[in-house]
Amino acid sequence: MLKLSLLTSAVAMALSPAAFAVSDDADVERVVVYGTLDNTPLSQTASTISVLSADDIKERNAQHLEALFNKVPNLNFSMGASRGRFVQIRGIGERSQFVDPVNPSVGFLVDGIDYSGLMAGASTFDVAQVEVFKGPNSARFGAQGLAGMINVVTEQATSDYAAKFEAGIANFGSHHLALAVNGELTDGTNGRLSVHQNVSDGFINNIHLGRDDTNNIDELTARVNLNTELSENLKANVSLHAIDVDNGYDAFSLDLNRNTLSDQPGFDQQDSTAAAIQFDYSAFEGLNTNIKLTHLSADLGYGYDEDWGFVGIAPDPCPWQDPVTEPWACEYSSTDHYLRDHMEDTLEVIVSDEKKQWLVGAYYADETQDLTREFFDWDAFAPATFNSSVGRTDASVFAKNTINLSEQSWVTISGRLAHQSLDYSDSGNLQHSVSDTAWGAEVSYHQNVFSDAMAYVTLQRSFKMGGVNSEALSKADQFPQLADKYASFAPETLVGLELGLKGESADTSLVYRLTGFYQKRNDVQYKNWINQDPTETIAPTFVGFTNNAASGKNMGIEAELVYSASEGLDYFANLGWLDTELSGITREVDDIAVDISGREQAHAPSYQANVGATFTVNDAMTLTVEADAKDSFYYSYSHDQQSDAITLLHANLTYTIADWSVTIYGRNLTDETYGVRGFYFGNDPREPAYYADTLWEQFGEPRRVGLTISTQF
Repeated sequence: MLKLSLLTSAVAMALSPAAFAVSDDADVERVVVYGTLDNTPLSQTASTISVLSADDIKERNAQHLEALFNKVPNLNFSMGASRGRFVQIRGIGERSQFVDPVNPSVGFLVDGIDYSGLMAGASTFDVAQVEVFKGPNSARFGAQGLAGMINVVTEQATSDYAAKFEAGIANFGSHHLALAVNGELTDGTNGRLSVHQNVSDGFINNIHLGRDDTNNIDELTARVNLNTELSENLKANVSLHAIDVDNGYDAFSLDLNRNTLSDQPGFDQQDSTAAAIQFDYSAFEGLNTNIKLTHLSADLGYGYDEDWGFVGIAPDPCPWQDPVTEPWACEYSSTDHYLRDHMEDTLEVIVSDEKKQWLVGAYYADETQDLTREFFDWDAFAPATFNSSVGRTDASVFAKNTINLSEQSWVTISGRLAHQSLDYSDSGNLQHSVSDTAWGAEVSYHQNVFSDAMAYVTLQRSFKMGGVNSEALSKADQFPQLADKYASFAPETLVGLELGLKGESADTSLVYRLTGFYQKRNDVQYKNWINQDPTETIAPTFVGFTNNAASGKNMGIEAELVYSASEGLDYFANLGWLDTELSGITREVDDIAVDISGREQAHAPSYQANVGATFTVNDAMTLTVEADAKDSFYYSYSHDQQSDAITLLHANLTYTIADWSVTIYGRNLTDETYGVRGFYFGNDPREPAYYADTLWEQFGEPRRVGLTISTQF
């Protein structure tokens, strides 16, 4: 009741009638959104974009992007790894990746480099802002923007000589060090270097091995940003990234808590380098030309102890087996490892007029992913290795035009035509190709209303290419229906309608962004399973594959409010309500298709809220108190298990002396235990479970308390 009362009070304060009466220093609406095609001010974008600033990062003491997700309305995430690497926006997005190549529904960019699916190394140090685009965004971002995009903009180089340093410690053996330096390198050339090391033992005790670091964090990120004037009309910007993530992965407990029993803990690794170079050329009168090239190379490792136990954990002999008809052992012991080589090159060219009334562009991407899977093949009952190779290309042309209807109204029209291809081959001599031509569009009407507000209506369409069910094809001899029905899956499209209002009150004490949306999904791509009981095999036979549902709907409301009640007191509220449904969706059980149409979509909570207040105690001290709330949600389409609804409380106290700041912070202060990923099957051989179907959950961050010292000079 205490948590509910605190949350209710915070919402009431943020939404009180007085609120509708953020001061001059509430500069939310002065932000430029760099992920748009033409760097549009946030107050003039006719779509929903949540922008998290460097102050938001500091208030959460976020070392990784996942610590910020609960601040964004209608954004959820799943783990199943050391980090929350998979994001769902308004209920749409992947929840994991194992064998099959994944087409992301929500993309991830850092300094214009496509890191979609590679969010293990999402460091937030020296980040200027995080832009979360919501809804159909293929007109802007192509196939990676079906449901939205997360665009990270790091601090850029300037001519000012400056540096900042940060160091912190926290419970669970956590500490971090970070340094950024900035300045002019030569006449007309500026450079910035940032380095961030983040280390933690993690939140798991492996009581079998007697260790508390099997789910540890060990992340190193280095970035270089350069900009230079090559001539009066030609400028260049260069970004260089190096990421080294060597995290452990040991999260699921047979005892349904944070104490694990695994004898072969897993890992979650990313070793990547990336580069982007952008040329801005303006020699022709009235025209600007922008050329951007990027390259990304990553070695990825992901693995886990499949049985979550150790040899000898089960009773012997098995009291629940017939020794004649079921002669196999009570327990099993195996691991599953996925090693990927990921490489991608992109080229984008944009020509625009200097007043940003129109632009045209072209984009090309060439991507390869090579997988080596080392696992125990239960059908052959022997260790096995599986190799696959995926090559993708994406070529598109796009355009945007702004038509001024009057001084107070205008229309923007954006469109993209794309052709995508995928070629797949594997060690089982299977080959398959997919080729799609698709289009995305956005048409928006803007109308200035009141004195400082804009209303808009936007119609959007986005797309996501089809793909290949490689794991299913490899088991076609056991499941003949797979080769005929599920060898591949079709593209998905998303059409959305948004109504919105953005602005601030006449006295600038209130900044608000309000959105209502309706989205229609067609040929929804979702993860399905075929499960069969064992006959002459050691274990139940199952296979996962991506299937297409007939359709789905996602509708809701979002509000982002900042209210300055007085000179030293600011309230904020980020609120989301979501209603989702799928039709034409089935679940395969023993060759029987069970219709689950009408159910809510997975990882789509009905409400989310982030509310709080910032108190400026005096010139030196600031206190921020906030709460996150999230409704329960289904974990998967293969079962009907749900998470619990949660409320998490956080606080941050910062004391500043000259150029030094000391921050004491706490996250999840009431130490709530809550799920961030869930599976449902039998995996416990001990009495009395004997492999009974059970909801297994990976838990989110427990109570975190820490201290951070930072300075700028």
